[in-house]
Amino acid sequence: MLAPACTFDALNINDGTTYTILPGVRLGAKERSYDEYMSYSGVVTQVNVSAAHLISMTIPLHVTGSSAADLRTNLTALNTKIAAATAAVPLDLVYAGATYYIVAGSELEWEEDLAFLLTFWTEVDLQLNRKP
Repeated sequence: MLAPACTFDALNINDGTTYTILPGVRLGAKERSYDEYMSYSGVVTQVNVSAAHLISMTIPLHVTGSSAADLRTNLTALNTKIAAATAAVPLDLVYAGATYYIVAGSELEWEEDLAFLLTFWTEVDLQLNRKP
């Protein structure tokens, strides 16, 4: 069973052919941050409360190509999208109809093992940071 429809800056990353989302998608959740201080009366007070921190998300992907070179091209296409995301110009990631605004991410890392070189597929974790 395929995961819901998902596009990253108009690139379909769950087409079932080149890119397939694997089980284990973590979209992240808002986390509050704050400082706690004890007042003179002994009451603990929270200050600087914020939920504005970036939220980490992870999407496990199975990536396929028609050759080792094509597979590298497909992976590089994702890395190009990741590099283009900035706080000033976030990229849209639409997952199951919900839109997330991606501002950064880790470049994909892959191993060119036998599966990569002979059967032209690999599995990677797409690790992105989104606005809350």
